[in-house]
Amino acid sequence: MEQQLRIWLRHSIVFGLYISPTKKTQYISRRNQALQLQHLKIVYLALLLFALCAIYIRALASRKPIPGIASQAVTTIIFSSRALTSLIIVAEGLWRQQQQETFLRLLQDIEFSLKLRLREDIKWNKLTSRVRWHLNYLLWLSLICFGMAVYNFRQLQHLGYYWYSIGYSIIIRLRVIQLCVYVCVLRNYLECLCMKLQQLVAYRTAPNQQLLDINYENLQSLEYLRAIKHIYDVLYKAFEQLNEFAGWSLFAIITCYILDYCCVLYWALLSWEGYLENCSYYVATFWWILPMTAVMWHICYLCHNCKQLDRLLATNLSRIIITSYSQSKCSYHIFLQQFSTQLELQGIVVAAKSFFILDLRLLMSVLISVTSYMVMLIQFLYI
Repeated sequence: MEQQLRIWLRHSIVFGLYISPTKKTQYISRRNQALQLQHLKIVYLALLLFALCAIYIRALASRKPIPGIASQAVTTIIFSSRALTSLIIVAEGLWRQQQQETFLRLLQDIEFSLKLRLREDIKWNKLTSRVRWHLNYLLWLSLICFGMAVYNFRQLQHLGYYWYSIGYSIIIRLRVIQLCVYVCVLRNYLECLCMKLQQLVAYRTAPNQQLLDINYENLQSLEYLRAIKHIYDVLYKAFEQLNEFAGWSLFAIITCYILDYCCVLYWALLSWEGYLENCSYYVATFWWILPMTAVMWHICYLCHNCKQLDRLLATNLSRIIITSYSQSKCSYHIFLQQFSTQLELQGIVVAAKSFFILDLRLLMSVLISVTSYMVMLIQFLYI
């Protein structure tokens, strides 16, 4: 899967999301060419950062007055948040390259360990089709809604910084889709690990219902349990690397989306109630909010699933400890206790630099916050 991801990510350098590494070769001429190509990629990302800053300054210098001082200040804040988020994403692609490479290598290690040490069929075709479905679904939804939003927004009178912020919005959206693909792959590996522990639990609780194609003697051995723990350790490191190279961008993206929700929904409400000159703002904002809601729900749902699978691992391990207390050897039982303690102390989560954890609770918090702000704004509207 790691090689497939590299093929998909190869073209994302255009938006500053990923830099493919140089291939090591024994030929000096090819090595020099690879180094030159790598330097060109770094120069391109540096120029992209400069271009994003230049667009931001150009937009502020050529801004047109918007009716109402508050409206002009709000649009400037939202535009600035999008620009800052895009800069953070490109900066992570430039300066967090090593962490992202480490993450991709860890994915390869997990895949090989599942195949060789646990003899687990990772269902390559199913995993590839699942990741491809997520990728196509989010890309096509974003593309169709983006086209409809542009078509409706160009008919409106007061657009603020809309045309300048299109490039920023594309970079942000593609970053979220990239992280959704990463989390989807990690979730599949967690499911494979849970399946192995569930087989061991089933053997302990229902020994008369054994399957013929499973070697249960190997399944209950200490070496097999150590292999499971090794894969879990690599998975935990992979999540840590994901939080390391994408933590700041996740924090900036979620913050930017919350601001977008509050302001866009408020303007849609004003348009619906007839306070704006053009009453078509709510149509354009619908096509803007729909893909934003879909990608935000999608990544939080995937991260929530990974968190639940981690708790399921801990539950299955506790059941193994209970059922094998009187049958296991001392070393086996001690190892089970250590592994269980490790699962209780270090949980697998996707976090935005310790500011918040991405799960369904975050969606509920965002919904409550946006609803509260909308209620207060509506109260001020009718005063």
